[in-house]
Amino acid sequence: MFDPISKGIDDFGNSLLQALNNVQGIFGKELSVANPIKDSILELVGNTPLIRLNRIGSEYSGIQLYLKAEFLNPTGSAKDRTALAMFVDAERRGKLKKGMSVVLYGAGSSSISYSWIGKIREYPVFCLVPLSTAPERIQTLRSYGAEVTVTSVADSGLLFDLAMKKAQKVNGWIPDESSNPANPNFHFKTTGPEIWRDLQGKVGAIISAPGTGGAITGIGRYLKSQNSKTKVLLAGKSNSPFLLYAKAKDKKSQEEISLPAVYDPKLVDGVFPVNQEEALHLQADLYEKEGIFAGLTTGTVITGALRFSETIKDSIPFERDPFNIVILSPDRD
Repeated sequence: MFDPISKGIDDFGNSLLQALNNVQGIFGKELSVANPIKDSILELVGNTPLIRLNRIGSEYSGIQLYLKAEFLNPTGSAKDRTALAMFVDAERRGKLKKGMSVVLYGAGSSSISYSWIGKIREYPVFCLVPLSTAPERIQTLRSYGAEVTVTSVADSGLLFDLAMKKAQKVNGWIPDESSNPANPNFHFKTTGPEIWRDLQGKVGAIISAPGTGGAITGIGRYLKSQNSKTKVLLAGKSNSPFLLYAKAKDKKSQEEISLPAVYDPKLVDGVFPVNQEEALHLQADLYEKEGIFAGLTTGTVITGALRFSETIKDSIPFERDPFNIVILSPDRD
C-alpha cells in the first residue's frame, strides 16, 4: 500500500502519473498533460469537449444530452475544422500556392475561419459581403485579416459571380466546401472519432443543424461505421432544403430539391423542424440552466434533440446505460 508519509513527493507524483497511464490504457483517452506546448494555434482546432447537460432534458429518464462544444474552436465555430481541411487539401492538390490569394464571399462563420487561417498561412484574403452586412461583422472580418469589400448585391448567386471575377483578377482561390469531399472527410477523421472516444462508443444519436451538410455527413458516416444503430438526425427551419428533401413523398420531388454535393441524405434517420421562437427559447435556457452561451443554431439543435427524446422516451429499457444524444453546437454567435 502506498504510504505518502514514508515516500517523497517525487515518488507520489510518479505513482499518480502511473495511475493516469493505467486509466488511459483502459479507456483509450488522451489524458496526458505532459506536453501542453503547441507548435501553432492551428493545433487547437478540434478536440472540443463534450459537455453534459444536467438540467435541460433531465425530465427524460434514461436519456442523457451532451453538447459537442464546437464554439470552443479558436474563432468560435466548427467552420475552423472545415476551413483547415480545405486549405490543406487545396495546398496538397496544388490549387493553392504561395503567391496566390484567397477570395471569399459572404460574412458568415466560414469567412471568419478562412480569413483567420489565410492570415496564419500568409495568403492575402479578399472577402466580398452584401450591403446588408452589419458593421460589427465587417470589422470582425477585417480583424481576422480579410480585405473586405461591401457590394451592392444581396443575392448569393450574384455575390458568387463577383467573387469569381475578383479571383480572376488577383489569382485567387475560392474555397468550395459545398462540393469538396475534404469537408466531410475531415469530420470523419476528427469530429466523429472524438465523439466516439469520449463516450467510449456509447453514442445513441447525433443531431446537428445543416449548413453545407458536410459535418453531419462526416460524423454520421463515422459513427454508423462503428455502430449502424446510431441515429443521425437534423434540426432546422421547416423550409430548409435538407428538411424538405427528407419530407418529400417521392423520388421525383426529391430530385427537384438542390442539395450540396458533400451531403449524404441516406445517412439521416430523422428531421425536426424548429422555428426561430423555439430556438431563441432554448438558447436562453442553455445559458440560464447550464451557464453555457452559444449561438441561436444551438438552440435549434437542442429543440430537435428534446423532440427526439420525446419520441423515444417510452422505449428506453429500465436500468440500462443512458441513451446518449450528442448535440452539435456549431458556434457562439
